[in-house]
Amino acid sequence: MKTTGVILGALLAWSLTAAGSPPLQPVADPAPILHDLQRKMSSLHSVYFAVSQERHLQLFTDPLKSEGAMLIDHPDQIRWETSSPYRSILLGDHDSVAQFEFTDGKWNRLKLGFPQMLKRVMEQMSLMNQGKLDALTADYQISVATGDVAVITLVPKDATVRSVLTSLEVIMPPDFSATREVVMHEPNGDFTRLVFSREKRNVQFPPGTFDQTKPLDLAVIKAEIGDAP
Repeated sequence: MKTTGVILGALLAWSLTAAGSPPLQPVADPAPILHDLQRKMSSLHSVYFAVSQERHLQLFTDPLKSEGAMLIDHPDQIRWETSSPYRSILLGDHDSVAQFEFTDGKWNRLKLGFPQMLKRVMEQMSLMNQGKLDALTADYQISVATGDVAVITLVPKDATVRSVLTSLEVIMPPDFSATREVVMHEPNGDFTRLVFSREKRNVQFPPGTFDQTKPLDLAVIKAEIGDAP
């Protein structure tokens, strides 16, 4: 299902030890860093990102690229929209998820085949972008390495999850001030890289932004928060 691929892709192989870059140093006890990160992010009530996605498949020489945006609002609203090369919207909160695709000149809501799985993924994405990584310890083994960048690596504890996702990397500046990239590694060597840009924090999203029946048009939202082209 294309949506599942996009969502999971929205969740991290970018080489962090390329020639000329010093190796990252593992942190023996990541707990203090995770607690400090959550403290720093506690004042973050909403965030908007422009998102560039690269899907790297062994079957293709060039990555499959797409562009879009991610919007998160306290406490659990999330919207992931792809604007090119196709248009789709995925919306989630604590209770439900909804997906739309733009076909025949209009938005059409799709029937989700795995709503509970997608809901869980959306919740985890929201937690990560709020810095609440300690809330994910029930599902992931979490480690931290620092150097020119900081990398938080999450390895699923569940064997079934590891059969489709071997690890999730959150790449941040050395001061852990923001999420810059997320890379998802799969067992077969394929991976998906997300690059976040044009971050806007604590914005006031207009009504309808997270409406799971008739979501507000992204162009209207971007104009409202000051990210109009």
